[in-house]
Amino acid sequence: MVKVETRSMALAQLSGRVRRLLLLGGGAFLVLVFLYGGCTARVLPGEVGVVQRRFGPGAGIEDRAYGPGLYLVGPGTTLHTFPRALHVLEASNDRVESRQKAPNASVSSRVESYFDQREELLGQATHRTVDALTVQTSDGYSVIAEVVLLYGIQEPVKVAREFGFGQGYVDRYVINTFRSGVLAILGKMNAESFFDVKARVTTLAEAEVLLKERFAQRGFTVEKLLLGSYSYASNYEKALQDKKVAVQLTEKNRKEGLVNEERAKLQHLESQGMANITIAESEVATQVAMLVSEAELYASQTRAKADREFGLAEAESKRLKADALNVPGGRYVVALQTARMFDAVEKGVMTPEQYISFIRQSWSLVGLSSGGGLPAPPAVRQAGGTTP
Repeated sequence: MVKVETRSMALAQLSGRVRRLLLLGGGAFLVLVFLYGGCTARVLPGEVGVVQRRFGPGAGIEDRAYGPGLYLVGPGTTLHTFPRALHVLEASNDRVESRQKAPNASVSSRVESYFDQREELLGQATHRTVDALTVQTSDGYSVIAEVVLLYGIQEPVKVAREFGFGQGYVDRYVINTFRSGVLAILGKMNAESFFDVKARVTTLAEAEVLLKERFAQRGFTVEKLLLGSYSYASNYEKALQDKKVAVQLTEKNRKEGLVNEERAKLQHLESQGMANITIAESEVATQVAMLVSEAELYASQTRAKADREFGLAEAESKRLKADALNVPGGRYVVALQTARMFDAVEKGVMTPEQYISFIRQSWSLVGLSSGGGLPAPPAVRQAGGTTP
């Protein structure tokens, strides 16, 4: 019996020690968990931390910014984090316009689901969507512009002191400063300048410079300002259409006027050319006529001179012939020719016609006239030498 009691007492003592060890281990674990949860803080990659002390000699926000890692913080100290990634502020009406274009409720529901998933993927901490900006232009029209601002936190300590922690800096500063700066600069343009790429890019660059200055004063940095699509109000669309039609009509009339002027110049040149051609043809015809008349005059003068000289030569020939017949030798020639004639007649070698022609020539040589009648031609001898 004594032996059994000793074993029971040992077991009781052992179980008591185990319970104490379990209690001590559980208490230590709870203490460690409490210390880890209350006295440590973690800064994740892509974040930057800022420490805030609520009491003590160093109460407030520390000047130091903490990078990624695990840090031990004391009681009353909180490590707040800001996203280090690039922030996107998007002024767009994509959700509203897509919902309005949905043909039925089912499609509208899918549109909402799409944009919700998009917001979740982009992250609420670094992406914010607001309504598109309505720019009041210098000429009194309204232009709805979709603008995107890419910015980041340059000095997280300064941002924490200015706007506190969380997303308060977006609502209280970034959106308002972005909207006022962009509207102020883009409002300097007139509505038609939005069509000019160079003017649009220059004005947007000016707005980006202004936002960089304002954001830098509050601990932010502006990476880029982008202008997406833009649209005009309905009244401006009609006014612009009317203006474009008027401009095009004016340009059409101007070009038609230039065409008419050129056509008139062409017609003037053609008429002037035809007149010059007519004048030249008339001058050439006049010169040709003058040359022809001079040639005819020269030809008539030459023919008259030739006729006169020929007549003089012929008269001189007759005079010389008459003079020759009047001299003794001339009469001898006549007698000789007469003898030859009669000799030819005797031989029967002349026809009656040849005989008459010869008699007339002989009379003309001696100056006789044929008015007294011609003698009968002699009979032509026959082949035997006898006459009939």
